[in-house]
Amino acid sequence: MKKVIIQGKEIALTPSGGIDKEAALSLWKGLRPSKLKPTPIYYKHTGSTIEQDGVRICGSPEFIAAVMERLKDRLEYEAERTRIGIAFSTISDRETGTEIEGRFRCSIQVHERGRQAVALGKIMKG
Repeated sequence: MKKVIIQGKEIALTPSGGIDKEAALSLWKGLRPSKLKPTPIYYKHTGSTIEQDGVRICGSPEFIAAVMERLKDRLEYEAERTRIGIAFSTISDRETGTEIEGRFRCSIQVHERGRQAVALGKIMKG
């Protein structure tokens, strides 16, 4: 049986590769505070970033804003050597392609800045 280790705790995966609800709730309740340390997506990365560190929030604008507020300390990554990549858009029904009114998706990831952007940032600072 496959397992994953989160904060030192070994958790069994289901045959489909997930964590069952009971184990997920137990993990959640026992989590210790820890600093988010996303690995920046390297400069000039192409293609999907689904396998990279990031946060995806779906729902009403108010719900998304409430979750973003709890992630405010991540703004430190909008900096000289890294930048925040953020996509905030409406959600469409997969089957019909129709926009779902009042529902949005917000994805947040950290990216490396290129050498030119880092150098320009230093020049701009003076």
